[in-house]
Formats: sequence, C-alpha cells, structure tokens
Amino acid sequence: MSTSAAGEERERLALAYFCEYLPDIRAAASGRPAEYQALLTAIETAARTRTPIADLLEQLIRFDAAGSYRQLPHEMPFGPGHADEEIARCPDGACSRTERPRPAGLSPRCRVTGERMPTRATG
Repeated sequence: MSTSAAGEERERLALAYFCEYLPDIRAAASGRPAEYQALLTAIETAARTRTPIADLLEQLIRFDAAGSYRQLPHEMPFGPGHADEEIARCPDGACSRTERPRPAGLSPRCRVTGERMPTRATG
C-alpha cells in the first residue's frame, strides 16, 4: 500500500470511528475543559467538510489519556433488532462505516452530516 493510500485509509477509518462513536463522544464531553470542547468542535467541522481528522482525533484521544479520561458510555448489547438483509453505508462514501437498519425502520443517519445512509440488499 502506498503512503498516499495508507493515509487515505487512515482517514477513512478515523472518520468511520468518529461517526460511529460521535453520540458517545459528545455525551462524555460535558464538563470537559474549553480546550477539549474546541478540539471536538474542530473535528466535527473538519468531518463535515471532509477534510482530514485523523491527527485531530488522535489529539482528542491523547487529551483523554492525559488525565481527564472518562470511560465513554456504551450501548447495551440488547434491544430492538436489526434488518438481516440490508446494510446502510456512508452517504458519500467518505468512510467505511456501515450499519444494519432496524427492521421496517428508516435508514440510519450519518452522525457527522445528518444525512440518511443509503441501504442496499445483502442477500
């Protein structure tokens, strides 16, 4: 893999991670210092405009590790089911995040842009 391809894949993975965990990251951000809030805002802005976020996200993670770390909340491993024969993907293909929509429900939304994630059959 070339350096450019490796960098692009790093950005895709960073964006997929950020999109997937954005609600948890936002929830854990309350009460954090202004520097943390500013960094999170910068990452959200960069993600929406599809500019690189991997280095910024790394800074946010290091900020947590430097002393103000708090476990991010996690969803419970049970709840409403998911459609087995459909998969939703990033609306503009900027990241590799996928999600199975709820049965007979609306397509999930991208947590960065708010756009509906297009679905396609898996079977």
